[in-house]
Amino acid sequence: MSGVEFKDVMKVYGKGEGKQVTVDHVSFTVEKGESAVILRQSGAGK
Repeated sequence: MSGVEFKDVMKVYGKGEGKQVTVDHVSFTVEKGESAVILRQSGAGK
């Protein structure tokens, strides 16, 4: 049994020519009892 599951996650800032995709169709699972950390520079849209 999964603890947390992410499927096809996408994050986009802005519209049109100024659009910036920061997460592009990411999928992953964190099993029950596991830990996960998402690291990125400050202001990166975590």
